[in-house]
Amino acid sequence: MPSLRKPAHHKSDLPAIVRAFPNCGGWLVPLTEEQKRSFVRDGFVHVPGVVPSRLVDRARRAINHSVGLGMDRDDMVRFSAQSFCMELREDPRLVRLATAPEVWAHVRALVGERRVVKPVRCQIALRFPRPEGTPRKLDGPHIDGYHTPENGVPDDGVVRNFTLLLGVMLSDVPAPFGGNFTVWPGTHRRMERYFREHGVNSLQGGSVGEIGVRLPKPAPVIGKAGDIVLAHYQVAHTASPNLSGDVRYMCFFRLAVRGLDEHRVESMLNIWRDWPGLRELERS
Repeated sequence: MPSLRKPAHHKSDLPAIVRAFPNCGGWLVPLTEEQKRSFVRDGFVHVPGVVPSRLVDRARRAINHSVGLGMDRDDMVRFSAQSFCMELREDPRLVRLATAPEVWAHVRALVGERRVVKPVRCQIALRFPRPEGTPRKLDGPHIDGYHTPENGVPDDGVVRNFTLLLGVMLSDVPAPFGGNFTVWPGTHRRMERYFREHGVNSLQGGSVGEIGVRLPKPAPVIGKAGDIVLAHYQVAHTASPNLSGDVRYMCFFRLAVRGLDEHRVESMLNIWRDWPGLRELERS
């Protein structure tokens, strides 16, 4: 019978994530080949059970303390578009949700070693339950980085695109229409074609629903606290209305490769420009 023991490796030969967790019991592969192929095809991947519960609990406690101090109802639209708990956006307890080794390994697995600028702030995205009788209807899909009156993006004609959207689930979302992060799979490719034909400044407020691009069936992310979602910048998405009895808690991090400011438009016209590790998968 062949041996099932793994070959010994010198410590310096191990990936950084394994050296960071010497007792992990062997090679730690953050994303499988199939997950990477799914990301290339669909523009996103949902990975269960990544964030340690202690980090989730600390973040939720900080958010709930802030919410408990009160919010001005006149600011709720702005908070929904930008972030709740503004004073916590750069709090280490929240930022750690992205930069913890268990999480950051997944970013590196997609984009590459030392290519992405580590975040220093987050969006705290809460979706509160809607009143009874609210229709089970999604808001239109969008992509980020375009100015609207509420979202805080400057109205100067520059699209504030980024590379990868990292979403961290801080509450269970066990069914659709619970405030789910919702994606239209494959629209990153369709938006690439659209921008090549019409230019990157052709979207009004980032809205994708009325531009004539054929949309697939939307995919709501159903998962638990501690799961993460990794989404290509250019995939169309929204949050479903929350028809459950619980608040949906998520934190989002908009991650960019180093030097993106120098080729923003190019990266929207060539969606795998900044993903050297995935370009071969895209061709296969």
